[in-house]
Amino acid sequence: MKKFLAVLMALLMILSIAACGDTTGGDGGKKEPSQPTSGGEGKSGAEFPAVAGFFDPTYDYSKNKRFKVGYLVTATSFLFDEFDKAFADWAERMNINYTGMWAPAAGSNDEYLSGIQTFADQGYDGLLLDGDINLYPRINEICEELGVAWMPCMSQAREYGNMYMMGGTLVPGRLIHPYVGFDDNYFGVAEADKLEEWRVKNYPDVPLEKVGFIYVGYSLATQLNERYLGAKKRWTELHPEVGAYSPDPQNNPRNFFYADVSTAGAADQTAAQNLVTQYLSNPGDVEIWLIAAAFDDYAMGAANAAQNLGFTDKTCVACSGGSNLILQWDSGIRNAWRYALFTAQSLYAEPIISALWAMMAGQATADEIWPDWCMVYDKGDVFKLSEDLDPTYGVPYVEVGADGKPVVLEEHHYAQLKLPTYWLELETYQQYLEWTDLYAYGEGHPGHYTYEPVTDLNLFSARMEVPESYKVWPSLERP
Repeated sequence: MKKFLAVLMALLMILSIAACGDTTGGDGGKKEPSQPTSGGEGKSGAEFPAVAGFFDPTYDYSKNKRFKVGYLVTATSFLFDEFDKAFADWAERMNINYTGMWAPAAGSNDEYLSGIQTFADQGYDGLLLDGDINLYPRINEICEELGVAWMPCMSQAREYGNMYMMGGTLVPGRLIHPYVGFDDNYFGVAEADKLEEWRVKNYPDVPLEKVGFIYVGYSLATQLNERYLGAKKRWTELHPEVGAYSPDPQNNPRNFFYADVSTAGAADQTAAQNLVTQYLSNPGDVEIWLIAAAFDDYAMGAANAAQNLGFTDKTCVACSGGSNLILQWDSGIRNAWRYALFTAQSLYAEPIISALWAMMAGQATADEIWPDWCMVYDKGDVFKLSEDLDPTYGVPYVEVGADGKPVVLEEHHYAQLKLPTYWLELETYQQYLEWTDLYAYGEGHPGHYTYEPVTDLNLFSARMEVPESYKVWPSLERP
């Protein structure tokens, strides 16, 4: 289990800038107001921003205390650097005294926990934390003892060592703090739709039996596996003639292949490239290849495999993420990697640091941030667990009371805020990126990107609606 969690943490660090949305607006077709008018609970009025947990451009943050905030990570990386820059920019707009990224030597967990104590001793009011996911229960305890507000950044703060079954639904551990992130199942669904769109547009006359679909993922990480399942299910919905959907990775539709990087002994670009090369080198009757990837590294590996074998023109790669795709296009590289679901790091950072500000200022507690985004069955409640264990996962079931609902021993209301995403496409990606600068920095600011500026704040949205799934209990019947 510890090995699994360590792998999951590493992967989540890589893919967390990947974007996701819901079926109502993930592709940017649905425009909503860029600034929220509701959705945050807690104190309101002139002394606070309009909505707890979001930046308010009309609020004078200088009239409140200048809070001192630090960002603690497990190790330095490009991804953490990008987050660090985004936090620094928002901190300036929110009158926060921000200390840039700190990491322990050699990724030591003990030193990481000691670092929290050190920052608290130095008078820090709040901390932004990207720690080993195994540490979050202890992190929560330490921050409560020290009276320091905190927010997790790229991974959910859960009790990952205490999984349980909600009927037939595996919950990876109790949620212990609010979280900002993405809808993993939708990643796969959206990628399948985008690849199908490309196929129909470019090769409408190639029969389906000559079309191959490869999903490049990592089965040992639950979140990544959800992307594979979403893509496979959507492909069978689009083309029922290829076979029925099954969650079994050994039971895939006709000409649908799972390039599971967990079988390669590494979780990197090279491993993905080698696996995809194996499929492309033995195409059988396949003439057109559609490849969905869990995140950037796998997409780059897949595109390299196609290029090396001369298959670029008849291959399309789509993924979640996109930061490296932007770098490719900016440098003039054009290959089979054509699309990516994306949200800018600045938009990702905004609600995280805004929620921290609200907690530091006393506007809202961790239980009060984004109340509409509390999932009915996964909001941090402590459930009574059965002594019966699920035969597949070996974890206990939640006990169900006479009312047909789980027996709750301790109630919480921790939110899981989701962010919208947009497709990066060669013809339009610069416009979206410039809009993210306009949203994050305001008109006239140089921002992060250097393309042709845009002036319409309503071109896209930084918000999305709460999906109906948040309000629906899963089946509580044991399989």
